[in-house]
Amino acid sequence: MRITFILPGFISIPMGGVKVVHEYANRLAERGHDISLVYPITTHACSSLGQIKQLIRRIYNRVTNINNELYYTPNRNVEVLVVKKAISKYIPIGDAVIAAGWQTARWVYMLPVIHGKKFYFLQHFETYFKSKNLVLKTFQLPMIKIAIAQWIIDELKNIGQTAEGPVMNAIDHREFFIDPESTDRPYDVIAVYHHMNVKGPKDLISTLKALKKQKNISAVVIASRKPIHKFPSWVRVVIRPSTELLRNLYNSSKIFLHTSHSEGWGLPVMEAMACGCVIAAYANKGVCEFLTPNKNAILADIGRKDKLVHIILDLLDNPQLMKKLKIAALIDIKTYTWNHCADKFESIINNYIQ
Repeated sequence: MRITFILPGFISIPMGGVKVVHEYANRLAERGHDISLVYPITTHACSSLGQIKQLIRRIYNRVTNINNELYYTPNRNVEVLVVKKAISKYIPIGDAVIAAGWQTARWVYMLPVIHGKKFYFLQHFETYFKSKNLVLKTFQLPMIKIAIAQWIIDELKNIGQTAEGPVMNAIDHREFFIDPESTDRPYDVIAVYHHMNVKGPKDLISTLKALKKQKNISAVVIASRKPIHKFPSWVRVVIRPSTELLRNLYNSSKIFLHTSHSEGWGLPVMEAMACGCVIAAYANKGVCEFLTPNKNAILADIGRKDKLVHIILDLLDNPQLMKKLKIAALIDIKTYTWNHCADKFESIINNYIQ
């Protein structure tokens, strides 16, 4: 099959949804399909305000030393195209064309049939954006929708739409695993920071400060850009670590703290699990697709920072509980593989274009 993914803009920093598309692209290409990844510089979703925001983001990227290069590099048998707009003259002729974000959904819908059957790959139900109505309108477009998670399928049903799946997400177990040489875990807590309110950055900082008041904890935070929120001086902040360094940081940490209010799935949580971290998280819909309370993680209701503090303090004082959760998490995470996800994704595409 000739399959084209249209990504949500030029991506020069780590972004989970784009990483997922690359994972699918690589595995589909390995199976003999012709795969193209298209990165449009601008998208249909860009209003005048959106273009101003893009300009501000580019300026901020320059100030914070983010290279003007694509962050992810797929396997060499995957074609990468950077185009001005996702319009017909820039898009390969094919069997399937897939919008990999609400920002490009309308562009894909408007493409002529020579580019293939039209799909919309949903990795979130992104109504937390200010442009909520614009996002909701894309869900109404008559394209074949593929969702990563059951909760997204359920949300679509509530607005009269259907989706194939769930195809789920996974991690590359060659990248994230327990390093036998890393026996010491000097950091009590590790977390991933994102500046958007829906990702809980203020909750993260408040929880770390509250923990420090009760116990002399150590913490490290991963960020894709320099944080716009101020972290205490005792928190180590690491910006855009390599995969090797990220794995090392997970292997150097006891507990992964997850304060996001909304996730499509939650890849960093899975990465941390595979590296032996115990999960203390808000019970958002995304992580609840693969976390089981009190079995492979300890969960708190969204917004309950006090509960998270209590959970983490209890875990640090209870090595046996930590060991039990860690073992269960390691067993569960091994069942999530990209090849299994690619099987489902490939089958869905194939069924519609035959």
